[in-house]
Amino acid sequence: MTEEDIERYLKKSKDKDIQTDNLIENEHGFMSWTTWEDYLVAIQVYGDGNYWNQQLDNLAKELGYEKIMMATKRNYKGFERKFGFKLTGYVLERRVQ
Repeated sequence: MTEEDIERYLKKSKDKDIQTDNLIENEHGFMSWTTWEDYLVAIQVYGDGNYWNQQLDNLAKELGYEKIMMATKRNYKGFERKFGFKLTGYVLERRVQ
């Protein structure tokens, strides 16, 4: 994971930093993940999407999870079409009052 990769990811995602818990990095980019209830959750993914999609499946099987969750600020339809994700809800936000 190069400084250029990090800068490119942060600019594109608008995240402020890279989550280092459960961070996997290699020549395909990087992915951080966690678990929640009965889901393996992809937190940040950068690089070869096809590779990381397969790694999510492998990791979920290894850890005994049958469901994978992710969120995006990008158009979700590409993730549905390319990787088989399904829209199951919405994430809402508001400013602190």
